[in-house]
Amino acid sequence: MKIAITRLPEKAGSDQSLCREFGHECLIVSPMQARVYDDAVQAFIAAANEDTYDCIFFTSALPARLIGPHLETAARIIAIGPQTAEYLEMAGVAPETLPSHYSRDFVPFLGDWIEGKKIGIPRADVPNPILMNAIAAAGADGYEVPVYALEPTNVPLDTDDAEAILFTSANSYTYASYQKEGLLPIAIGEITADRMRGDGTVPVAVGDGTLMGTLAALNHYLEENGDSAPGLDIDLPRGGIIAVDKPRGPSSHEVAAWVRDMLGMPCGHGGTLDPDVSGVLLVMVGRAARLAPVILSHEKEYIALMRLHGDATEEQIRETVREFVGKNYQRPPRRSAVARALRIRTMYEIEVLDIDGRDVLLRVRCEAGTYIRSLCRHIGFAVGTGGQMVELRRSRSGGYDESMCCTLHALRDSVEQAKEGDTEELRSYIRPPESVLEGIPTVTIRDTAVDALCHGASLAGVGITATDTFKKDADVAVMTAQGELVGIGRALVPSDEIVPGTTGIMVRPKMIIMQPGTYEKGWITKPPAVRPAKPPAPTPTPSYQDGVIAESRDTTPDKRKSLHPGPKRRPADSKKYLSTSKNGKRRGAGEKPSKGKGAGAKSAQKGRKDEKNQGSKGSKGTYNKKKSIQRKKGSR
Repeated sequence: MKIAITRLPEKAGSDQSLCREFGHECLIVSPMQARVYDDAVQAFIAAANEDTYDCIFFTSALPARLIGPHLETAARIIAIGPQTAEYLEMAGVAPETLPSHYSRDFVPFLGDWIEGKKIGIPRADVPNPILMNAIAAAGADGYEVPVYALEPTNVPLDTDDAEAILFTSANSYTYASYQKEGLLPIAIGEITADRMRGDGTVPVAVGDGTLMGTLAALNHYLEENGDSAPGLDIDLPRGGIIAVDKPRGPSSHEVAAWVRDMLGMPCGHGGTLDPDVSGVLLVMVGRAARLAPVILSHEKEYIALMRLHGDATEEQIRETVREFVGKNYQRPPRRSAVARALRIRTMYEIEVLDIDGRDVLLRVRCEAGTYIRSLCRHIGFAVGTGGQMVELRRSRSGGYDESMCCTLHALRDSVEQAKEGDTEELRSYIRPPESVLEGIPTVTIRDTAVDALCHGASLAGVGITATDTFKKDADVAVMTAQGELVGIGRALVPSDEIVPGTTGIMVRPKMIIMQPGTYEKGWITKPPAVRPAKPPAPTPTPSYQDGVIAESRDTTPDKRKSLHPGPKRRPADSKKYLSTSKNGKRRGAGEKPSKGKGAGAKSAQKGRKDEKNQGSKGSKGTYNKKKSIQRKKGSR
């Protein structure tokens, strides 16, 4: 599916490659344009490097690109989401990322640490009063610094070739002018979805604030509402993984699209291979497409043919190659589909298989996201002759190697057999989702807890039977007793604190793979409690005096007074006793009256009686002064 994404061109980043991982193509359309305030950017950088702020909160990717490379501060850096964090990491800044990707969770994320701190927020010239009020309520000082302006382009979006449109913010929806007919509307998060619903546009899929989560939600929608291939009768409640031996020529996206058309199910691929690269390509079918983040993190192995531009000895080549084992700086080549930003990738093993003149055959085991083309070029520079990659084949992806792959022709033949009723060969190609859980610790649960998790419930200790070893906040695979993957969750406590059978939430689900209803329901929904109706208030009985109903006060309690108690009212006759203070000046409404003078009707009568009894002993002021002196002596 081709998706139009409303994003600034400066913030598009790796949108295209990410969409391809989920089996889609993206088209960047911009209902707004950014006008950068250069002076404001420089002023913020200067203030940050002078440690004006204790914390800097980047709420979008553009300020991260503008400011990140120039930061030299000890302040705490927070990124709102993974794309913003990626730009900061490219600039050499190590940020923390909000787990929910919403600015409303910024203050809860910092907790008590935020009190008394100064928070700098470089952002667009659109204020966020909810965020600022939350920062102030937490006892901190927030400083919103507009470093760029968002201005509508007032140009209709070119969505003729698109099948869906994904809005990345509420404002991008507001300013977008496009032909709505025939386009599936998608929202990146709940705030954008609320704006769309308020305008009468109901999104078919709502993400978690990230593009990856939104694409996963879209694939789930397509899976639930798509039609299966005609005549293909195969039940995949959790989807599956097909290892395809990709030939040279088609792109990874085209291969995934062909598999989708064969099976009639949404498909994505794990790890892009260029059209001229062959080898292991994992295609995720159905609900297993949600495992894209897991598969993309797998280490890879390649067989590469490198050609040097000059002559070099075998010893020189082998010695130079050994120097590249470990961490390497890389910049993606120009023909790649991602941003050409500097990154670090680890080479776990590089073996020289053969040397024939200037041709060198290499086997490279490396971290995900490594560009072998860049590696060959760097090795050529280090040898001193220059060099380039001539041919490349991926021999392994995670736990899948070449021996586990099928060709597109073999897959097509198995689909035709399945239409005739023989699904055995097709099922042999579709492996279960748990086959890609390389290096992820597991949590085994009871059968009675499975369906509750499939409906979004968190996992408590009473549903756990066994665990592997893991730390708090680690990703864990939630498995049934039969070894089937239910989903991926985040551990709220370390494994050594989990006691099977105890109460308390232990794992929070991140993605659910198993379809609800696969296991029988083992949880009970309690009916809502029915409160008994309150009896009507008794009607006050009137009293009669000489045949006339006497006026009586309403004794029915006033709920508003009990819920919102106000200040106590003074007696009507207390004004003349409380209006002045000792020195004769008028006292405020909240000032406490002085002792011995006008504290109420009773004390006033006592004061008048004492004054009368003293007679010629002196004035009222003299008497009060003497009495005060006697009281002080008595207290001693």
